[in-house]
Amino acid sequence: MRKAYFCDELNKTLTCFHDGIFACCSGRKAPAYYRNYKGQKIDKNFIIQVKKQTLDLLTDENIDKTDCKGCFYLRERTAEDKLSPTFNMLHISNWTHCNCGCIYCARMIDSQGTITTKKRKSEYYDMLPLLKQLYKEGLLDKENLNVCIQGGDISVLKEFEPLMKELLKQDVCKVNVLSNNIVYQPIIKKLLKLNKISFMTSLDCANPELYYKLKRVDKFQECINNLRKYAKGLKDPPIIVKYIVVEHLNDNINEISQFIDLIYSLGINNVEFMIDNKWSLFTNLEEIPFPSHYWDLYTYFKKACEEKNMHFLIWKKVEQDLIKYASHNSM
Repeated sequence: MRKAYFCDELNKTLTCFHDGIFACCSGRKAPAYYRNYKGQKIDKNFIIQVKKQTLDLLTDENIDKTDCKGCFYLRERTAEDKLSPTFNMLHISNWTHCNCGCIYCARMIDSQGTITTKKRKSEYYDMLPLLKQLYKEGLLDKENLNVCIQGGDISVLKEFEPLMKELLKQDVCKVNVLSNNIVYQPIIKKLLKLNKISFMTSLDCANPELYYKLKRVDKFQECINNLRKYAKGLKDPPIIVKYIVVEHLNDNINEISQFIDLIYSLGINNVEFMIDNKWSLFTNLEEIPFPSHYWDLYTYFKKACEEKNMHFLIWKKVEQDLIKYASHNSM
């Protein structure tokens, strides 16, 4: 009997990249509803049809006809799995402008490493008209919708505040905003107080010298000041600070220890351990495994968080890869 698979990402997630509208945010996985999207009217029936066709192909005999084979999101299908006519997760990532130049940025190829400080519209398409159309067409699950905003940085996206106001108007459940946190955003503080947002930023270190090497801008103190402002007056604020491990720069226990102490001192309890996309997305770990000490960094980070009663977070794929490709390398 043939085995059938299912993907909750494909069924419930809509991703608006700068170069198209996709079902998945894990690196341009199929299906693509619209490639090279330029703001044209979308067809609800077409999107549902493509989603259904792809889900139907997730079987042992047909999965080679998709780009989904081997994806970590796939699981075995159950009798309860049904095609959803709506999406309850929306990724907004329709621009690439940023006011810093993180050396590990997955978007570097799209932004060509350009650093900009002026607010701009996306050079690809406007998201606000598309968002309104998605609501009008009934493609978004209004009662359960979560939104993730990422791309370049929100501080240089002209549409950011209008997008947030539209989502509030529609009574969105939760918005997850990713930002480099260089520019303070009053609307972020407002949404934190309303418990309508989780705010994530990558600091990656605890000192300005290393920050400059990682980010290519001298804005460490601004980021610390902004985190203090966002966290002030909030109990266990929904702020997540990431530590992205970059080989030969911050890949040591001393830096991790200082980072965790710093975030703890700011009254922030949520930290995420991440690994440079060079490894997590763009390296065949079967052929080139993680550096041998990465497992030690992961286990130390996790233990240090437990000792301070901080919430340790990690992307499921990264943790699975570390267990599979790094644990046996540890001495």
